Amino acid sequence: MYKRNNNGKAVDIRGTRLPIEELHLTFITNKLRNDYGFLESTRDDVPVNNKNKIMPMYTYPCYEWLDSIDWTGSKVFEFGTGYSSIWWQNKKADYYGVEDNREWYDRIIKSGFKKVKYEIDLKKYMKRIYDYDFKFDVIVIDGQVRFDCIKPALEKIKDSGMIIFDNSEWYKSSKEELDKTDLIPIHFHGFKTMHVDSTTTSCYIGRKFNKKANHIIPMGGTIREHNSIDKSIL
Repeated sequence: MYKRNNNGKAVDIRGTRLPIEELHLTFITNKLRNDYGFLESTRDDVPVNNKNKIMPMYTYPCYEWLDSIDWTGSKVFEFGTGYSSIWWQNKKADYYGVEDNREWYDRIIKSGFKKVKYEIDLKKYMKRIYDYDFKFDVIVIDGQVRFDCIKPALEKIKDSGMIIFDNSEWYKSSKEELDKTDLIPIHFHGFKTMHVDSTTTSCYIGRKFNKKANHIIPMGGTIREHNSIDKSIL
């Protein structure tokens, strides 16, 4: 039961008095450990969700939204590969990418990716997206070179497409460059797997973007009955 005194609300648990804020913090920590895959990710050094499936290292809110969308057949290009590459492939996207890190490139190739190119010359790296005569539904900028990838990305993204820019709060000049465009920015602030500080993953969405979320129940969320007052009173 709850008790309130001059020090605020508290709860008695088997005779032990615990401030209510500490109880809430315990619940939140427990959810992060058990309902987000954070514990397994950190322990094994592989980002996974609450179902032990590989996830991209975007902020949790951004991941939740992207994961709710059907990306089957969507053409995705990444400047910089990683665990996100595996996640996009698992989402049945038509995946392309460029990588300058030999170790990561070898890992990706061994994982069955056939449309990823290795390019150590960073001036050529940013131009590898021009190797394809079509535009992409999604372009991810998350590699060593970022600012100079913006122009190629803008030229190769569909009007209905989206550019994902991770860690946008670290790259102020790049963010400001993207802000000059007609794309609609959505900044997903929050924590991400395997990190103890909050960060930002930004999605710059084309005016003709029309993909809808298939579900909105987040990790650690509760499936509730339909609210009876969720209807018109007219």
